Amino acid sequence: MSNIRQVDFLNLAPYVRYVHEFEHKELSAVKVPPRIIYDYEMIFMIGGSGNYRINDRSFVLSAGDLCIIPPFVQNSFFVPQGQYCNYIAVHFDLVYMGHNYDFSPEDVYVNLDYQNMDSIPWEEELTHRPHVVLNEISFPDHMQPSDPIFIANTLKDLHAAFVSKEYGYHLRLRILLLQLLEAVVKDIATNDGVGKRHKYRETIAGAIQIMKNHYKDPPDYRQMATDFGLSLNYFRTLFKEATGKAPLEYLIQIRMDKAKELLTTTNYSVGEISVMVGYDNIHHFSKLFKKIEGISPKHYLESLTGRKGVSTTRNSTNST
Repeated sequence: MSNIRQVDFLNLAPYVRYVHEFEHKELSAVKVPPRIIYDYEMIFMIGGSGNYRINDRSFVLSAGDLCIIPPFVQNSFFVPQGQYCNYIAVHFDLVYMGHNYDFSPEDVYVNLDYQNMDSIPWEEELTHRPHVVLNEISFPDHMQPSDPIFIANTLKDLHAAFVSKEYGYHLRLRILLLQLLEAVVKDIATNDGVGKRHKYRETIAGAIQIMKNHYKDPPDYRQMATDFGLSLNYFRTLFKEATGKAPLEYLIQIRMDKAKELLTTTNYSVGEISVMVGYDNIHHFSKLFKKIEGISPKHYLESLTGRKGVSTTRNSTNST
């Protein structure tokens, strides 16, 4: 199995490898025998239905349903005799990994005699591809999108762009796939990034609200866990499951978002803002800010406003 790498929303830059539409009208059955894939596959059922199995979970994907199969997970597909099935599917990576890790979807997925195979052998050289996962949320294997018409139309546009391959089509493919991923994320997570299906979503949402109300105070996660009737370790585990971030990571993001707001809407100095968001040490604040935003607080402000020589010390006049 390949090594796992994490990517966040800021660094998400998907690469579309293959897009196709499948329509089955014949009386005979059709199948994809047990196999693994080496990239992500998003499947949207336009009409009819098909039977899927992912690891040990079986389900029927009906018209309007969406399925996302991650890399290196065993899956299979079956349409019974006489059953109609029409879907659009896209194979993609969350980031482009370079030529050395690319592969031909025609050789690996398309040009196989699925009907006469009981299983698909692994492509050994592809098992060493990096397994890139989104660290901020986990995709469900299947779901019902809130706006299936948008999903269908966007996938049709994606398919058309892939087939036409006009100059710059990779940009178009990435834009459309990002729109699809955004729609999925909005359906499965709250505005605070808590998974809507998570059993403890209300508890985690309450913890996040406490963080937002007291972001500049030193965090007391033990007390927070106790208030919700949880042990500290279990609270941290649940928080990570629900949001994709540890409590401290989430708090830092809240503080950095507040710092950006203050930088762009007030005349407070960087040093003052550092204290206002919970950091007495301006150097520690600047280091964290640059780690998350890729740029120092001073240069962040200059890049947005054109203000040069922004002071890191107290100004004589402040505004709120």
